[in-house]
Amino acid sequence: MEWVDGFRLTDSANLDANGLDRVKLVDTLIQCSLRQILENGFFHADPHGGNLLACADGRLCYLDFGMMSYAAAEQRNGFLLAVVHIVNRDWNELVNLYVKLGFIPEGTDLTPIEQGLENALPDVLNADVTELNFKNVVGKLGDIMYTYPFSLPPFYIAIIRCLGVLEGLAIQVDPQSRVISKAYPYVASRVLTDSQGELKEALKRLALTNDGHIRWDRLEGLLDKAQDSRGYDVTLALDQLSDYLISAKGEQLLSDLADEIVEGAESLGVEVAGYILEASQALLSSDELSVVTAFRRVQTLIESRVSTESSIDNDGTSPSIQEVLPPLTPTMERILKIASLIGAQVGGAGDDSSLEDVTKFVPLIRKLSSEPRLQRTASEIIARLGERVLSRSLRLAFGLPAPVFDRRGGNIADNIQS
Repeated sequence: MEWVDGFRLTDSANLDANGLDRVKLVDTLIQCSLRQILENGFFHADPHGGNLLACADGRLCYLDFGMMSYAAAEQRNGFLLAVVHIVNRDWNELVNLYVKLGFIPEGTDLTPIEQGLENALPDVLNADVTELNFKNVVGKLGDIMYTYPFSLPPFYIAIIRCLGVLEGLAIQVDPQSRVISKAYPYVASRVLTDSQGELKEALKRLALTNDGHIRWDRLEGLLDKAQDSRGYDVTLALDQLSDYLISAKGEQLLSDLADEIVEGAESLGVEVAGYILEASQALLSSDELSVVTAFRRVQTLIESRVSTESSIDNDGTSPSIQEVLPPLTPTMERILKIASLIGAQVGGAGDDSSLEDVTKFVPLIRKLSSEPRLQRTASEIIARLGERVLSRSLRLAFGLPAPVFDRRGGNIADNIQS
């Protein structure tokens, strides 16, 4: 037993007197409870205002452990995956998960349940803040569960109750706080970095289509949200994604990446293309530091291009290489956004002081550079991009119209007007 001096989270006078940040306190509370539930499985199931104290130094203290609950690993992962499916509005995966967890009897017609979920639940991440109230979401889920043959186990009821009580207290302290919005960065981080089979499969289903193409919007969304989670390590996420990339099922993904890198590098300019060539050549020679350095230079050039384009005069007097380069494809824009999200986790582009962080990528690059499929793809990128860089540079130098390439970089069609 230990005596703790503190005051309730709803005690505004003491919060103000001690200079405590309400938003930070609520975030600490929610993140702590989430980790109890989804990492350890043994959690305080009744976190109401009387069972929590805020200490003068900003720490939180849980009191009264008379109502505790436990969820096994499979159950914890199931709850985590349910959140992911609700956020992504993937009702088919959600109802099949409920069958797997024993919430719905096998053999039940799932189609009307899917439709009911689609109609009842809001677009969680983009909904109005009033709709994000956990009680409202659970209430809508409850309507579906009462209508159809659901059977909820004790662990699920305990988690729902815990999060409902938690959000009630959080709203008293910070009226804008919502458990679902604050929880999703942690959920995204777990899906991206956890090596458990179920979560790796969930990442594949979220980030890839059934035929192996990348869902750029979903991947971007996961990376964007995960960076707000404490302890998130982007290198672990990339390592997870790379496992699929170098597997036998990753051929289509490699082909897509090669196409987009060549198209995108060309549209960004000759200098960027040159650096990507440098990186690809370094990858073939397993020169990890050169790969990292080249891609950091690319990031710097991308940022400077955006800055230049936003400040360019509209008087038509500043012709440059950008005028003869094609615009970025929507997919390439998403790739660059993803690259920016990855770069943000390892310090500023071109910042020599971030070298220590950059070295975290070395084991991943070493892993990829030893794979024959990656070596073949890098060789293909070098050949296709080298051809395009040379052709564009020569035509620009002689004042000729830009060449037009097919998607796979085969034939070159001159667009010279006759």
